[in-house]
Formats: sequence, structure tokens, C-alpha cells
Amino acid sequence: MAISFTEDQQKVITLRNRNLLVSAAAGSGKTAVLVERIIRMITDKENPVDIDRLLVVTFTNAAAAEMRERIGLAINRLLLEDGENVHLQKQASLLHNAQITTIDSFCLFVIRNNFNDIGLDPGFRVADEGELRLLKQDVMRDLLEERYQEKEEGFLSCVEYFTGGSNDKLLEEYIGKLYEFSMSSPWPEEWIRRCIEEYRIRDESMLEESSWCVYLVSYIHTVLRESTRALEFALRIVQRPDGPYMYGETLEKEIEMLNRNLRFHTFSDLQEAFETISFGRLPSKKDESVNPLCREKVQQLRKDIKKQLEEIRTSLLVLPLGQAAGRMKEASFFVEELLQLVLDFKAQLDERKRRENLIDFHDMEHFALDILLKKTEHGEPLPSPAAMEYREFFEEIFIDEYQDSNQVQELLLESISGEARGRYNRFMVGDVKQSIYKFRQACPELFMEKYNCYSTRESERQRIDLHKNFRSRPQVLESVNGLFGRIMRGDLGGVEYDRDAALYQGASFPENPEDPKAYDTEYLIIEKSEDGPASAREQEAAAVARKIKDLYENLKVTDTVNKGLRPVKYSDMVILLRTTSGWAEEFKGVLEKEGIPAYVSSRTGYFQAVEVKTLLQFLRVIDNPLQDIPLFGTLKSYFGGFSEEEIARIRKENKTVLLYDELISYEGELKDKIQAFLNRLSRYRQKTVYTPIHKLIQEILSDTGYLDYVLACPAGEQKRANVEMLLTRAAAFENTSYYGLFHFLRYIEQLERYEVDYGLADVLDENADVVRIMSIHKSKGLEFPVCFVCGLAKKFNMQDISGGVIADMDMGLGVDYVDSELRIRSNTLKKKAVALKMKHDVLGEELRVLYVAMTRAKEKLILTALVPSIDKFRQELEQKTEFGELQKEGEKISFSALSGALCSLDFVFPCLDLTVEFVKPTDILQKDVKSAVQDIRRKQELFESAVGDSKLTDMDNEIMSTLSKQMSGFYPYQYLSNLFVKTTVSELKKRAMHDLPNQSIETVLASESAQKGALSEKIYTNSLFEEQEVVPYIPSFLREEEALSGTDRGSAYHKVMELLDFQEVIRAEKGKEREAKLRAELDRVEAQGLLSARWRGSIFIPKLLDFFDSSLALRMSRAKERGMLYREQPFVLGLAASRLGEEFPEKEQVLIQGIIDVFFEEEGKIIVADYKTDVVKSPEELVSRYQVQLAYYGEALARLTGKEVAEKIIYSFALGKEIMVY
Repeated sequence: MAISFTEDQQKVITLRNRNLLVSAAAGSGKTAVLVERIIRMITDKENPVDIDRLLVVTFTNAAAAEMRERIGLAINRLLLEDGENVHLQKQASLLHNAQITTIDSFCLFVIRNNFNDIGLDPGFRVADEGELRLLKQDVMRDLLEERYQEKEEGFLSCVEYFTGGSNDKLLEEYIGKLYEFSMSSPWPEEWIRRCIEEYRIRDESMLEESSWCVYLVSYIHTVLRESTRALEFALRIVQRPDGPYMYGETLEKEIEMLNRNLRFHTFSDLQEAFETISFGRLPSKKDESVNPLCREKVQQLRKDIKKQLEEIRTSLLVLPLGQAAGRMKEASFFVEELLQLVLDFKAQLDERKRRENLIDFHDMEHFALDILLKKTEHGEPLPSPAAMEYREFFEEIFIDEYQDSNQVQELLLESISGEARGRYNRFMVGDVKQSIYKFRQACPELFMEKYNCYSTRESERQRIDLHKNFRSRPQVLESVNGLFGRIMRGDLGGVEYDRDAALYQGASFPENPEDPKAYDTEYLIIEKSEDGPASAREQEAAAVARKIKDLYENLKVTDTVNKGLRPVKYSDMVILLRTTSGWAEEFKGVLEKEGIPAYVSSRTGYFQAVEVKTLLQFLRVIDNPLQDIPLFGTLKSYFGGFSEEEIARIRKENKTVLLYDELISYEGELKDKIQAFLNRLSRYRQKTVYTPIHKLIQEILSDTGYLDYVLACPAGEQKRANVEMLLTRAAAFENTSYYGLFHFLRYIEQLERYEVDYGLADVLDENADVVRIMSIHKSKGLEFPVCFVCGLAKKFNMQDISGGVIADMDMGLGVDYVDSELRIRSNTLKKKAVALKMKHDVLGEELRVLYVAMTRAKEKLILTALVPSIDKFRQELEQKTEFGELQKEGEKISFSALSGALCSLDFVFPCLDLTVEFVKPTDILQKDVKSAVQDIRRKQELFESAVGDSKLTDMDNEIMSTLSKQMSGFYPYQYLSNLFVKTTVSELKKRAMHDLPNQSIETVLASESAQKGALSEKIYTNSLFEEQEVVPYIPSFLREEEALSGTDRGSAYHKVMELLDFQEVIRAEKGKEREAKLRAELDRVEAQGLLSARWRGSIFIPKLLDFFDSSLALRMSRAKERGMLYREQPFVLGLAASRLGEEFPEKEQVLIQGIIDVFFEEEGKIIVADYKTDVVKSPEELVSRYQVQLAYYGEALARLTGKEVAEKIIYSFALGKEIMVY
């Protein structure tokens, strides 16, 4: 059947001799149009083009293969109609060599045909990713060792400046990160040198003229304009009949004040202007006719504006320009040293790759660029003779997914197009709203530059927009348009979502008259339950599972064959997650518990598969058996065949030697079994010298039958495929420049460390009826009848913005300023600008990711989020709705509101209405109970229908009696069910705190015995080792004021006390010198990444100074000098179970574990101390709370050290004093 194309699609297919930019919306049929254009070009009767004269660049190998297949099918169809057509026969034969390829494959094509132009050995090979990691690690190690040996002052100062002088890993991270970043520039060395120049600030005017300073001015103007609009909105509320009219005059004056500040257009002028911004007090007049909601709304709007403007003043405008320029100038020396290290690393890595005759992906692009462009002596790139040849050869250049191109790829393809000579022959298709690869340095700005300057009319540079969506029902399109029409903006998201960007229905779907609202988009807001063992993610998954069951029973979707409606299948559904890591397996587990088949489509999990870890563990033992942990694991595994009891019997002979040595010298009853294992191990160890790794693994699998063993396990096909994949990886390793088992294991470790995971081997039939669970990135280009977009409350990843060194392709490098004398670290103004730009880029990317997720749905779209409180969420929603009519119809959500978003729910919330479905934990429970009751009734009905009117026989009664006895069996040791093998000091401390606050440890134990276990039952029915709950992220509109919890603050103080150098602080004179030294120590641990900035900010310096002025601190410092100070020491203490309850047997042992804050030895006795940040009024409160905990600490230390515990001390930061515990 012939395809019918729209008018715009026809233009895309038929227009020639121009640069054509096609902005193709989601589901607009761009691939079909692209293929049709190619077919029309090669079958044109007047000017036919050979298929190999077209260059078609796609984003992935799969896309290239699909396009080649589609073109091949189209040519074959034409040949069926005209089998004698010589031109078509020629195209069919040329198709196999046509350049329908990815950009890296095209670069390889250019290099292989022009290697002599750049002096490259033609025998080069493409490096494996794992091999590259090893290579980079070796080069980095050699580079830093060389620099340390030279002891050059500049290098040592650079290390001190960026890492605090003791963290080479951090320095390696910075060098590697900047190297990778620079390689996405067409000329990396130039980008690095430009970054160096940008820190050589000569005066204030140079700083004001910089691009990043101009960006800050633009940002401040945006905030001022939106603050004015927010105040105008507040004024409209004031003017309501029930509005707080008494605020009107104040608001009008404040609007005028902000408008005055918009007249200033330089950074220095804005600094002065912000000093004049002042918000007065609102009138306190009371009037019962004023709606309290209106009053609160105006106050909140004004509070938000004041807060945002104050943040700008204190973070961006606080330093005079001269001082900001001076700090950058001081940092320039260290920046230059760091970037010189990056250049040296690049040079040495390039030299090492040339020596090994390797190239990587970066090399492909840059070598191709070197072949196609040659720079003049003035630095201007000009096309080479090779580029001119390609210009003549290729009739047209097709670029698919153009929004994901980077600057290198743009220059490459531009160099071989005919634009410079007035021959416009580039066809670019993409959708900037779906650009989601910024983390790979994709540059959507390239697309937007052409989008804004190409004409929609006939011209040499023309743009055509494909609006119609042929994928989705109108309900899906309405929800997408309704949301993104308000939240996607040119300054956040990259494109103004207007009529030109909106989606329009292009396909028709059969309606369901039984349920007209069946296909409406749904928002599920799920309340997190604090009770029960389920994690936050599992609770969200449970709500999704209930919805899937409901849809499975009731929803009908379009049949692709007969175009009618059919019941939905599991394979019609997909769950899309921002990341599968940590989420997918929990969702899969919950779905499977609910009887819903699920499959995780992921590139993670391979190295965590037990069958792979077991085999790698055995290989590690073969490489080096003198490793106790891998050897123990191997002995206990399939390859050893020893039980834990047998290993314990071997180990008890001599615990002081290595396990391998113990195996060799063992003379007991297990000697024959051990000898067989050692002989097998010795044989494999000898073979590692000359046997290729994949042959060695094959031999191990063959000798031991391990493949048959894993195949016999549950999910055996999957496990066998995973093991066989390791053979493939071993064969790939042998093609690298490394060899031997040691380097293979190192190669695997690098893949694990850098998360270069291959995913579990795919054994799923593509037609399997399962719910797919995948990441949003993985789903790009796919479509599903029913889409769940889950985890909307997951916090955005802003890690790249918070590092000590950050980089942006346009803004350059951002680093901290370090005062070398005071050792104070702070952000340079440029780093703040770079961080701000990166934050806005991340938010724009997250907007586009959400757009991609929502546009995967064909018929039904459901979005889900987990929140702490539904009542509060509903209250916020009602308040938003209350004032909705005062907003202009279709008005965009403000830039300020969007730029404050911390999760996708923050994007969605302003556009929600009261039709949201709220799900409480009790709702899920009620549905589960109702479902269980229905199951019981169905079974009862089946039984009754089977029995009918007949009576039960004696045999029936006997069988039922036997079954009843078996099913109602009594467990004789029920009284031990509350006895746990292991617990923590904290659990026992909590019990004592809540129930027996002022008793000693012995009194506690005695009291428990007297109560015959009643208290124990109360306590031990709780989970002692419940995994720390991941509290769902609280969206910004639900948070009052984000602050550290008391627990977090306590953790921060404990971390500081663990890391600080006591002697350094104590040696300083009391007063300002000691305070400066303390701050310097805190700077050091923060710079080393050992203490987060958030935790650092929670530390109250005067409280720490009180501690260092105490006698305890002095005693601890002296103990440190003697080497007798021990901090954060873990312990495990064995107690008779009877001490925890009279009903428990004395012979049973319970392990008590804990961590002692600090203890030290003094005059042969032990002093133990515990830090507390509890806010209390008296020392007695702390003693009553923690005497049990200190008693356990004392008992543990007495047993472990064999010495008397002379003192037990609590140091209270709240009271600023030491408290003795007796």
C-alpha cells in the first residue's frame, strides 16, 4: 500500500539544491521521509544519483542498519515492478558499500583512505574501552611519578592548591576530566590555552567584557524582570474583592524600584544598584473581609522574591570587581599549571597510542579533521585536497539526529559540503526538544542557530517543520502540549514551545465507547509510608503494579493488523526511569511479587551477576592464591566444593598464617580433598604462562562442568549466556596491547570501576509478553502503547556543578580561589558563572528528557511520583488553583520558578489540576485485601461447582483432616523467634532511653529478666538491621526550608572529630590563631572530598573551639603523640542471650556491634569518650540517655585490650563540657 505524505513531508522529500533543516517533532515519521527522499534521488528519471554518492550519517549503528535495510527493501520493491532496470540493479549492488553509517565509522573510512596525509601507520586498530582505561591509568601514573621526582615548585604548588596536598586521586580526576572535555573541541590544545588566557585578567574592564560576565548580567536582568512580574501578579491578588488591599501601595513602590534597576547594563552598575534594593514592612492592618489565603499568597510571593534577590547579591555581587579580578589573577598561575598537566597527559597518551598503533573515538574524529582541514599560518582552517575530493564525490550529505551533533562533527561534515562554493547540499533532520546527550558534549545550540536563521520560505538555507504526530492518541498529545507549552522555553530547554513546536494529531485511533476517558493521561501521586519494610522505590512500584493490573483487566489498545481494539498485553507496557541503577531491580522485584512478568532492559548488572563474580573470583585465585578473601570464596563456591564448616576446621589449625599456606600444610581428614583442589589450581597456574585467557577459561569450564551447572540453576539460560559473554570479553582483551591473566583481571576491574558495564546477556525473545523496564535514554526512538514515566520526585544529578574544578565548552574553566595564608577556599566569580550556566544546561536537558519520555506513549500515559505527604501536596495544589484565574491563559511558568526545580515533579506541579489521583498506602492495602477475598471466593465457587450436590466421602474427610493437621502445625520454639543473632549498641541504647532512662546496664538486664521477656518482645519485634530508608526527595514546592536533620548534624560533627589533626589545632595559641588553624583544617578535609560542603556548613566553629579548649582535647592530643589515640573504632561483643531476657537460653550467644567514637590509653588504663550533639538542659539528661551505650563500650574495650577502663566520658557540644559517666 502506498504511503500518503503530508504537504510538509512532500516538501522535505522533493526540494533540492539547498541546505535543508527539518525540525521533525516526535512521531512525525522523519525516518520514513528520509528514506523516501533517498529513494526519489536514486530513482530520479532526469538526474538519478548513485546510492554510494550519498553520505548518510546516523547516530547509532542500529539506526544505520535499519536505514540501509529500509532502502534495500524499497529498491527490491521497485525491482519487482521493473526487474530489467539496470540503474536499479546497480543501486542494489552499490548499497552494501554505500556510506550509510555513524560519524565514527565515516571518520574511520576517511582515515583508512588517507592515512598517509597524517603519517599514520595503516595497520592501526581501534582500542577497546577497557584497554583504554588501563592505558590512561598507566600514562597518568607515569606522568605524576615523573613530576614528583622532578620536585618542581610550580607542580607541587598546583597539587597543594587543588587537592590540599594529599589527594592524588583528586588530581588524576581533574586531569582526566579536563582531557575528556577538551577532546570534544575541534582543536583541544586551543581550547585549553583559551582557558588559561581567560584567567589572565589585566583589569576590571577586561572582566566586564568577558562572555561569562555578560552572561551573569543577562541572568540578573532576567531575575529582575521576573521579580517585577511576580510583584505585578501579587498586585492582581491585592486587587481582588477579598484581597489584602492595604498592601497595594507598598507593592507598587517595589515594582517601580525593580524597574529602575533594569536600566543598568553593566556588572559594576548592578552591584551598586543592588545595594539600593530594600523591601519595607507590609502594613499590619487587619480586616476580616480579607481572604487569609490571599494575604498568605502575597506574603509568600514577596518572601520568595526577596530571597532570590538576596542570593544574587550575596553570591554574585558581594565582591568588588577589582577584588574578583585579583582573585582570578592569583588563581591563574595554578590554573596554568593544571592545564599544562592536561596538555602533557594528552601528549604522552598520544605518544603511547602511536607506539601501540592504537586509535580511540576521539582520535577518529580529530584525525579525520586533520585530514580534511589544514590550518594556515594565521590559524584559519581551509579544506584540504582530500576534502575537495569528497566535496566533488558526495552529491548530498544527510545528517540524522542533528540536534545531537557536536562541534567536531559539525566542522567535519561542513568541510566536505559544497557550501563554501555556493553549492548547498546538506540535509539535516532532528528535533532539539529531544536533544538528551549533553553529557556526551552534544551541542543542541548548533541546531538552534540554524533553526533561528534558516528561512521557512524558498531559499538556499530553508527550514521545514514537521508538526504532525503519527504515533499518539490526541489525549497523549494534549497532555504533552499542555505541559511543555508552559514549561519549555528558549532560555531553558533550548526552544520556545509555541505553535510551531507543538504536536498535531496525524493518526486516527478507534474509540472505546464503553470508557471514553480510558486513554486520558493520569498523574499518580503516591504517599510514602513510614511504616513497614518496603523502601520508597518499592512503594512507588507497588502503586504502579496495582495500576498495571487494573489496565490489564480493563484497557484495550489498537491492533496494528486489523486496526480494531484488543485487550492490552504486558508487552504493550513500559516503565521508563531516569536511571535504571538502583531503581529497575526494585521495580522488577515488586512487579514479579504481584505476578506481573517484567524484564529490565539495561546495560548494567553484568559484573554483579553471581555466576560471573564466581568465575572471576576463581581466576583471581589462579593469578594469586595469597588472597584470603577470594580464596575463601572460591573454596566455598562450585569450584572448591567446601562447606563453611570444613573451611572453619581448616582455618582453626593456625589463624596467623595465610589461608593458602594453611591449605598446603594441612594434615587432617580433609587432606585428600584439599590436595585435589591444590593440584587443579597448580595446573591452571602453570598454564597461565602460555595459554591465551579465553582458552584458559574454556578449559576451566570444560574441566569443571561449570557451564552445565549454571544452566541447571534457576534462570539458567541467562546465567549461561553471561558466562559465555565473559569468554567473548577475554577474546577481545587478547586483541589489546596487554596480555596475561594479571592484566586481564586488571582490565575487568577498570571496566567495573568506570561502570563500563555490558549489561546482562540478552536472552529475551522480542515477542515475550513482559513489562519492559528501561531508562528514558534507552527508550529514545521507540514507542509503546502504554507508558509509565516513574520517579518524577527523583532529585536531579548536579554533581558535575559542585566539583572543585568545573568546565563548560562555551564558558571555559571554573576553579576555586584559595588564600594560601589563611587557607580559606572560596569560589571565583567565574566559577560561579560557569556553575550557573551548567545548572541551567542540566535543567534544560532534564526538560528534554521528560519530553522524550512522555512522547514514547502511543495510547496511554501515566506519570508517577512519591511524596512525603499527600495532604500537604493537595493543599499546595488547591492554593495554586485558587489563584490560577489571575494568570494569563497559556502564560509560561517563570524562568525563576523553573530554574529552582530540583526534580521533574517541580516542572510538572505548576501545570497540574485537581484531577490528580492520590494513592495512600492504605489504598494499596485495601485493594490487595479485596483482591485476596475475590480469589478466595473464586476458589470456593470452583470447589462448590466441582462437588455439586454430592456428599463428601470418608476418604475425603480423612484427607481433609490430615491436611488440616499438617497446615496447623505448631512451632515448638516460637519463644525464640524474638532472639536475634546480632544487634547494635544503638538498638539497645534506644530501648534503654525510651523505657528505662535512669538505670545502669545491670539494672536494665535484670529488669528485662524480671519482666519475662515482655519488654524484649516489644523491642525485638522491630527490625534490627533494616536498611537505611531512602527518603523520597521532597520537591521544592513542598519544602519549608531545607536544612540538615539533627542526625545529619551529629554525623557531621562525628566526621569532623574523626578527621581533624588534633595536634595541629592544640599547638596553636587560643583565640584567633587557634580559630584560623581550625578553619584551615576544615578546609583541608573538605578539599580532599572527605567532608561535604553541606556538612561543613552545619559545623558551629565556637562549639569546636570550646572542645579544643577542654582538658579532654589536651589529653587526646598527648595520647596521639604517644600513638595511643584510636578514633571511630568498630567492635563486636559476644553476650549470653540470657542477659537480654530470662526466657532466652544462656548457651546462645548474641553479637552486639557498634563503633566507639574515641578511646585512648593513659597510664596503662583505658579512657573512652563519646561525642554528643543532643540539645539538652543538663548533664543528667545525657547520662540517663547514654549510660547503657557507654557501659557496652567499656565492657568491649576491657575484653579487647585486657586493660581496665578507668573513665567513661561524654563530651556535649551543646553544653560545651565533659560529663563523667559512672
